[in-house]
Amino acid sequence: MSWRAGLAKLVTGVVFFTMVSSIAIIDSPPASGATITQVSPTFDSVDVARSAAYTVTLAADPSFVGVTFANATLGFTITPGGVLSTPGPLSVAGSPYLVTGTDSDTSGDVGTWSYSLTVTPDTIIQTSPTPGSTDVAGSAAFTSTLNAASGFVGTVTFANPTLNFTITPGGVLSTPGPLTVAGSPYSVTGTDSDAYGDTGTWSYSLTVTPDTITQAPPTSGNTSPSISASFTSTLSAASGFVGTVTFANPTLGFTISNGDVLHTPGPLTVAGSPYSVTGTDSDAYGDAGTWTFSLTVVATPPTGGPPGSTTNIIQTSPTTGTVLNTAEGTFTPGPITVTGNTGPVTYLTTTSSPGLTVSKSGQISTTGPLAVGTYGVSGTDTDANGDNGTWTYTLTVTSAITTITFDANGGSGAMSPESDGVATALSLNGFTWARHTFVGWNTSANGSGVSYANGAVYPFTQSTTLFAQWKIRKSPSRTITFAAHGGAGTMASEHHRGPSAISANHYRRVGYRFVNWNTSPNGSGKRFRAGATYPFKTSVTLYAQWKKVSRPPSPVVVFVANGGAGTMASEHHRGPTPLTPNGFRRNGYRFIDWNSAANGSGASYGNGATYSFASSTTLYARWKKNKKVAPPPPKNTGPVIGRFGSGSTILSPLLENQIQNVANEVKANGDTQIALLGYGDKLTAANDRNLALWTNNIDLSRSRAQAVASYLQKRLAALGLKGWTISIAAAGAGKRGSSQSEFGVVIATLS
Repeated sequence: MSWRAGLAKLVTGVVFFTMVSSIAIIDSPPASGATITQVSPTFDSVDVARSAAYTVTLAADPSFVGVTFANATLGFTITPGGVLSTPGPLSVAGSPYLVTGTDSDTSGDVGTWSYSLTVTPDTIIQTSPTPGSTDVAGSAAFTSTLNAASGFVGTVTFANPTLNFTITPGGVLSTPGPLTVAGSPYSVTGTDSDAYGDTGTWSYSLTVTPDTITQAPPTSGNTSPSISASFTSTLSAASGFVGTVTFANPTLGFTISNGDVLHTPGPLTVAGSPYSVTGTDSDAYGDAGTWTFSLTVVATPPTGGPPGSTTNIIQTSPTTGTVLNTAEGTFTPGPITVTGNTGPVTYLTTTSSPGLTVSKSGQISTTGPLAVGTYGVSGTDTDANGDNGTWTYTLTVTSAITTITFDANGGSGAMSPESDGVATALSLNGFTWARHTFVGWNTSANGSGVSYANGAVYPFTQSTTLFAQWKIRKSPSRTITFAAHGGAGTMASEHHRGPSAISANHYRRVGYRFVNWNTSPNGSGKRFRAGATYPFKTSVTLYAQWKKVSRPPSPVVVFVANGGAGTMASEHHRGPTPLTPNGFRRNGYRFIDWNSAANGSGASYGNGATYSFASSTTLYARWKKNKKVAPPPPKNTGPVIGRFGSGSTILSPLLENQIQNVANEVKANGDTQIALLGYGDKLTAANDRNLALWTNNIDLSRSRAQAVASYLQKRLAALGLKGWTISIAAAGAGKRGSSQSEFGVVIATLS
């Protein structure tokens, strides 16, 4: 027995009513090829940062069934279901992007669609470094590499520095040359941009500190009273300056000409010797220091004096010496030598120094190992003839230069060796290692040697290699704190270690609707939509942004196919209203009712039932698998209603007028039982043998019956009728003449 014969056998078991007064047939011609019309959304805007992941679902008029979309332009892509996607990040320069394409449905209807996407720029936010410092000596060669934190796509280009600074497109900022302390701090600004139209500004504050000018020889000299008035000495600087050094403010009445030539105030006496003159020095860039000069005045031996007259003994050997601290224990500079004496000279020490001694014969020697520093000794000398004078010797002990070599020990980067002869702070670590934290230096790679902190003072007594020590670090968790910003309710903070979606807003504000999140309360910061991805690189507080509405939005009912296909527009009402009849389809299934839960465990609503619209809800279509049977066509003839458009369940004004006539007949006859038997479209012989198409046609006939039932209920209620019932059945393909969509109505009164 064929499935159609079995179906006919089942149909014979359908009982309508015992008394039938009339049967109506609803009939409608096939719809001609129509142009598919597009409905919202048709436009939107997005910033550059989110443009690469932007998608939107297009929609067509719900009266067209099984619409598919295709042929997106401008490199955009679109799925048959209407999900439009960008080809990647979009630039502001190309905005707005007008994308077009075509659509079609299963009935052969076609149309075109379009979508306009406006791309807005983001503001590029700068990250560290933003301040820096250097001394005058290092200012000419100072550089710093700027960086951007957010608000850009791809490579950021830096430009337009002020104050004559220069910057490379990659962000390497350089000074225009040596900088003065007087102009510090130097606040440099400029602009940055990327290839997609995002822009921003950058700033950098450079503080310039002065260096201490160190004096170079000569720092002492000798003269005699007779020529002391014309004595001069040219002062000089050794380090800590840029350009020309100016010496000033000499003491003891001395003067300076040409900025560096020291002059005596006039004739000087032996009694005031030595003359210790001090002053200050500076350059044009703000570096400064102090200088000293010791002038010794010795008496001139008499010329042609009588025998036995005394002369002044003058020291001829060096008065200063230098030695490394590694050799000072055996340092012997030799004896003091003089002129103007007669015979041997006896040396007497009047000013002693720890570490240095001078014998009576003038032999200079050290007393043992000496620390780095300056040691001075002086005294008088005489001979047997009574000649006398003074002597002096200063020994400077310097440190041997040792070198520290830095090893990354697994990290990357470069650090120059550091050399010095005295205890000095180590260079700060310049190595990096992804997901590792620098914890110090050690003389052994495995950390078993001597440890030194970053920037610690090293004695520089011996050369060595210091190995960087690392600790694996865990990515820190960052927090988003939500602020209602005028709204009410609670939202828990979010904690993540990497990019994650932001929670949907749970705050409410009477008379307002939620717009988005913003990092600033006044909305001037970075915007985030609910559900947008946040990188969680830094913690942030997001403030709810509200827009005032004239009245609270009306409750909405959203229809979900729940396994079926097709589209249904959401309903917005402020009071009890009948629900839109089901417009979804599901092959091999028939629609039962709506339910507030997808699994049918919630509140149920019949097709076209009245909903209170006291609150918004989502209704899920519930389906029951077809038994592949259809009720028999009515045996009685009643009122005729027709016709529906091909594939349509929409009631035209003509159909509504005919249904009103049925209601009038029910009232006139006092009928209490109404049976509605819907027919689908007339199928071709081939389609009639296709089980799937035949089943879909049964669904169509049932949906038409449900649409008529919903409207008939309203008309009967408007006539004040009570105590009636309406039953629905579906007959499948129409068989009456050339009609493609028929509808039977049986009206009866129970005996």
